[in-house]
Amino acid sequence: MEYSDTYLDKPFNVRTYGRTELALLYFPQHTPCATWRALRHELELCKPLARELRAQGYTTSQRHFTPRQVRTITQYLGTP
Repeated sequence: MEYSDTYLDKPFNVRTYGRTELALLYFPQHTPCATWRALRHELELCKPLARELRAQGYTTSQRHFTPRQVRTITQYLGTP
């Protein structure tokens, strides 16, 4: 999946995101596969974020982030 510059320039809104889709917003310079690894690494490094996501039902096998999980991620990592 390729994202154009106009996609990256749109204002961020909280909604359901595929994990690679959200990762591409945080790491647009990486390949899609590398973006997910990079975001997963960030999620694991921030222990309070990891705890809060787990409390919200997040598992590493999840393919999508719920709007609530996206909101939590942006609280800790900032808006992509």
